Amino acid sequence: MTASEETLSSIEGVDARTGRQLLDGLLDEAVWLDHCPFVSASFGPAPVWLRHEPVSAFQPLPVPLPVPPPGGPLEPAGVPGSRRVCVSFAPEHGPNARTWARTHGYRLLAPDPGVTAWAADKIRVLELFAEAGVAVPPSVVVPAAGRAAARAYWDDRWPRAVAQRRENNLIGRGTVPVDSPEELARCLAAWPDEPVRLSRRAPGISLTVTACAGPDRTVVSAVSHQLVGLPELAASWGTHCGNQLVHPADLPDGLYAQARRAARRVGEVLRGRGFRGMFGLDLVEEDGRLLAIEVNPRFQTVVSLVQAAERAAGLLPSLGLHILSFLLPALPPSVPGTLPPDSPRPSQLVVHAAGDTVLHGLPATGRYRRHERTATGPLPAACDLAELRDDEALYWAVARPGPVTAGQELALLQFGHPVAALEPRPRPGPGTEAWLAAFRERPDARPPLLRLAEEPMREAGRHALELVIRRFTAPPEQPPFHVPSPAALRAALDEPLPEDGTDDLRAVLDRVTRDALGEATRLDHPRSFAFTPSTGNFPAVLADALASAYLSVPGAWLVGAGPTQLELTTLDWLKTLLGLPRETGGLFVSGGSVANLTALAVARDHHLGDDTSGARLYCSGQAHPSVARAAHLLGLPRTRLSVVPADRDLRLDPAEVARRVTRDRAAGLRPFAVVGTLGTTGTGAVDPLDALADLCAREGLWLHVDGAHGAAAAATSRGRALRSALRRADSLTIDPHKWLFQPYEIGCVLLRRPELLRATFDLERHALDTGYLSPTAPRGTEVNLSDHGPQQSRGLRALKLWLSLKAFGARAFRQAIEHGMDLAEHAAALVTAHPELRLVTAPSLAVLTFRYEPADAPPGWDADAAQEHVSRAVCTEGGALLLTSRVHGATVLRMCTVNPAATRDDVAYVVDLAARYGRRSLDTAEAEAEVRGSAAPTDR
Repeated sequence: MTASEETLSSIEGVDARTGRQLLDGLLDEAVWLDHCPFVSASFGPAPVWLRHEPVSAFQPLPVPLPVPPPGGPLEPAGVPGSRRVCVSFAPEHGPNARTWARTHGYRLLAPDPGVTAWAADKIRVLELFAEAGVAVPPSVVVPAAGRAAARAYWDDRWPRAVAQRRENNLIGRGTVPVDSPEELARCLAAWPDEPVRLSRRAPGISLTVTACAGPDRTVVSAVSHQLVGLPELAASWGTHCGNQLVHPADLPDGLYAQARRAARRVGEVLRGRGFRGMFGLDLVEEDGRLLAIEVNPRFQTVVSLVQAAERAAGLLPSLGLHILSFLLPALPPSVPGTLPPDSPRPSQLVVHAAGDTVLHGLPATGRYRRHERTATGPLPAACDLAELRDDEALYWAVARPGPVTAGQELALLQFGHPVAALEPRPRPGPGTEAWLAAFRERPDARPPLLRLAEEPMREAGRHALELVIRRFTAPPEQPPFHVPSPAALRAALDEPLPEDGTDDLRAVLDRVTRDALGEATRLDHPRSFAFTPSTGNFPAVLADALASAYLSVPGAWLVGAGPTQLELTTLDWLKTLLGLPRETGGLFVSGGSVANLTALAVARDHHLGDDTSGARLYCSGQAHPSVARAAHLLGLPRTRLSVVPADRDLRLDPAEVARRVTRDRAAGLRPFAVVGTLGTTGTGAVDPLDALADLCAREGLWLHVDGAHGAAAAATSRGRALRSALRRADSLTIDPHKWLFQPYEIGCVLLRRPELLRATFDLERHALDTGYLSPTAPRGTEVNLSDHGPQQSRGLRALKLWLSLKAFGARAFRQAIEHGMDLAEHAAALVTAHPELRLVTAPSLAVLTFRYEPADAPPGWDADAAQEHVSRAVCTEGGALLLTSRVHGATVLRMCTVNPAATRDDVAYVVDLAARYGRRSLDTAEAEAEVRGSAAPTDR
């Protein structure tokens, strides 16, 4: 394009049709990365390959999965592909754009960081302007070190001056007007450790030229009037306040072409240095010529306006030109575009915070219509500058709720017409002031009580998710055994009731995970072999969060139909997993204790009715304490609970139970139920359930099986033999937060005749005032699970198991259960092979017990104390968790290997620790015995 052609042309670019065809062929997807979508939204008509992601340096990096591109699957994350690209508003502002691109497998189309930093530097840019042959205001650089007095840098021929830091600061804090040496001295004192550019102030109109440095040439697009430091809009003199497009006829003769020539020269220097893509050149008029002020080597907010002008002129919008400059060896031929003198001059204003404050919310992005000082919206119409009426504007929310500082950008207002006169520092017109007032005086956008605004929720949610993922993926930072002192926890957590909330929920999340949640024994540690630990899983964590967010209540069908059906489906899955009859039913409860209580309450009602006199309940001395507690809560004193001593194998003896039943009936008592245990907590022992079922059938008793831990084994091939007894049980307890790897709380009670649950717990039976609950009565086949158990308000515990089974499948659960059994057998083999260890109870349902018993133990050696010593040493010194239990009156070391994350190496490590610490205990005991012996008196 010749100079004369450039003078006649209003705008230059690539033909829209040609550019779109090229982009359609080159791209599967292009992602615009910025905290606001106004640039991608103004590209129009929107191509199928363009979308927006809220990624910028000014807010935490989001973690959404990439959206599959049209026509094909995504490439693997982390492998940039030339057909999937992303463009950042300002990639030099922090690492977020590069991190996002690398993580999700996109090619970031960003200019060279080195030349970007060189061009953005307000001092080094003088080199660029000199190389380009573009005039600048007279200036001097005040060094960072070895400064003379301010007077030495002041030129008395300058009526006014401008001091600038290196940093390109959009809110004006890098640009300060100075009118005297005294003001300059104050400015230099505020910036003591960096060089300062001091320039003569040019008082004319400010312009911005938008251009693109391509691989073979620079393409110059539109010119705009830059609004800077308007007092009505900004808190600082140099703050960018907006732009409005200008046409050649709007400026004095030749000024428009002069601006475009300067941009072309600057672009050629940038291009020669390796820079690619969009940039803006800021100029100021003085006595009929333009002087260069700074270069913005990135996208600018004005590109949204520029793209509207390019579309009107039949040119490819700047975002597309930027992409082509990276993907092609040469840009398509340039074509001139003409903007008719009567065509619209779209404009925009940047809305800044007037002072430091806390932002509770902003109006929603969209199209608004103003009537006097009131703005209505957002309207259902599209956000398109070309379609705006005179009384309409586009509002783009930029900031997010939380603390904001004076001068910070809050929003962008765009109009289809100019908002101010074409002069250096214009005052906004009456219509513009009315628009600003309409948004400033809108009702407070803060959320309702006990609600957060959307962005703080997103920020806190992302952070909470990162904490959860770190918990599941990071190596444990501390050993599993961790019991801080009460004094330490009081010091960390005791505090007055907070009267006012906080705007920094992230910090609260960090504190509670550090000072409370993390200050506990870690049951899911791979070397935690105590109790029957819950390991949890990630889908289950998400399930709890979703159930809480949706206030899911599977109680009355009227208020929780979907959650109720999901619980019924999950119960069916659990029955299938355990091989139970189809007619079995039940409900999820908090854990095994409530499941046992629920089942025994039904047994009591079914066999005893309202008269519990003389009632008798039977269990083993190895049964869980929750059985005795359930009897107490059911009104049965301890004397009514017949605790049968366990046999040599620590199981309930059916013959002894039968003798007691006969004796009690002869004494006029009323036996009604027997509790068999499928996996005792101490040794994993399994009561003879089939024999107990025979006894209960013969005697007309209720058989309840407490399988809180062990019932899960019935899901596996080696545990299938348990299924026949489980089918005969009247009720069964299973705890998915044990061997089905769910986080607390989730227990389950299952009944062979589930209608008996309703006979005991139906609200109709217990109603005092039926009026309140009568609308919730089930109709037809509706199910109210609140009629099936002791809780009326109940959370959706089933969702975590449902989502875990959907995520991993039943096969993975069976394999994980069998893995625990394999580890227990491996541990038993190691114990048996060790000369100083003795296996006490063989592996049963992934539980085994053993003792340290060396052959050379001296007479009188306290073996029980030695086991306690081993346990304490393993926990406090060995980085593992191994506790003791009692078997036949002796202290034993108990190992439970249900954690699917544990390995054979973990098991071997702990067994070896037990032997080593046992030997140390023996050596200590022998040394103490020698000391005692040497101190004993001798005969004379």
